[in-house]
Amino acid sequence: MSRSVKALLLCVVVAVAAALAVAVEPARACSCLPPDPWALLAKTDGAFVGRLVSRREPDDRRAILAFSVERAVKGEIGATVEVETEKSGGACGIETTVGERIGLFLVREGDTWLGHLCWQVAPEDLLAATVLPAPNGTGPVVLLVGGRFGPARSMVLDGQGRTLAYGLGSGVPSAFSACPGGRRIVEITDLDRGFLVTIRELSTMRFVRRQRIVSPSPSSRPHCASVEGDRLVAFSGSGPDLERRARLVRYTPSGASTIWEGIAWYASFWRNKAFVQGVEWPSTALVEVDARTGATQRLGVVPDPVRELVPNGAGALFAGDSYDEANACCPQLLVIDVRRRPTTVRRIPLRTPFGSTVWLSNDRFAYLGRPGETLVYTPALRLVARFRGWNTTLGTVGSGGSLFGLRADGALITARLPSGRTRLVRRLPGAPSVIASATG
Repeated sequence: MSRSVKALLLCVVVAVAAALAVAVEPARACSCLPPDPWALLAKTDGAFVGRLVSRREPDDRRAILAFSVERAVKGEIGATVEVETEKSGGACGIETTVGERIGLFLVREGDTWLGHLCWQVAPEDLLAATVLPAPNGTGPVVLLVGGRFGPARSMVLDGQGRTLAYGLGSGVPSAFSACPGGRRIVEITDLDRGFLVTIRELSTMRFVRRQRIVSPSPSSRPHCASVEGDRLVAFSGSGPDLERRARLVRYTPSGASTIWEGIAWYASFWRNKAFVQGVEWPSTALVEVDARTGATQRLGVVPDPVRELVPNGAGALFAGDSYDEANACCPQLLVIDVRRRPTTVRRIPLRTPFGSTVWLSNDRFAYLGRPGETLVYTPALRLVARFRGWNTTLGTVGSGGSLFGLRADGALITARLPSGRTRLVRRLPGAPSVIASATG
């Protein structure tokens, strides 16, 4: 059996199976397994990116397609190339139109290049396979990394730091937001007056849609508040002189609407809810806002002033620090339980303020306080680990019982708890700039 027949066999089998499964309907086009550009690049004889110029059909089975070649990445392929394929798309013949730009893998038989639909890919996918390491991860997505990686601007990694997929495109994301349900994520790119958000399928990083959000003075980047990524929420805080009212704005593909307005400096997000610290003199009220309906619920009073609160994975506990900047007084670490009405607040004094909180799991969190010092607490604020030397430069996230962080040199590192012993996981390709948890 020739190589071309072997190559087409899988497509034909899949197409026949699909036709049998829907025998009562007309025959459908060829179905292919999702192509792996890295595997195809290794096992085929040629590959190129180009545009269809012409098509001719010498008989009732074959078609000869002539392409202008933009870039040949494998094989002796010149400025133009002719490719023989099946005439019908139902038999896995190449399907494209004159002028369309595609990527195509080929096999060689004598003087003839052969191709088929199952080896037709997006040009960006083919080019990515020439410059980026092949994905080698397994299991669920744990980490999101943004930056500049050749033709890609984002990566998703498994719990061992191995690549699962790349998000292709220009620009550099500044943040991510995981959508409820774990199927999609939002890439966020800062603009002069707002943000550009890109919604992707989490497991494959395939592009879904893009939306520009114009917001003159947001205090927070947009948060994904729906499973499909079609509902985003952003918070714009009050100014220091309290002349500007804070707003919580919901964005959909059809427009924007204000779902909460008042005096507030901070807001936190979890799934389809926002938790706004609204000022009700002389105290600060924690207000829950439903991003779907705009319904609000006053949860209780929290210490004033509290900096940004960070929710755990269950959305039941929030941790953060508090500091009276006006009087340069009284730094505290707090855990707020929103499961009870009114909310309960635990607090302990801190030596220095302005650290960051990272949840490791629902029952542990790390507080990155003084330079190089990391403290690990339970929700009851019992200290269970303390270590020094954790300095990741580009960000830190938690997963299970581990810390993951990025350094400016592209090193992905992790800390084993409770010892805090640091280990190099890998050096990422290109120039990473931000890391986030895939669970929000």
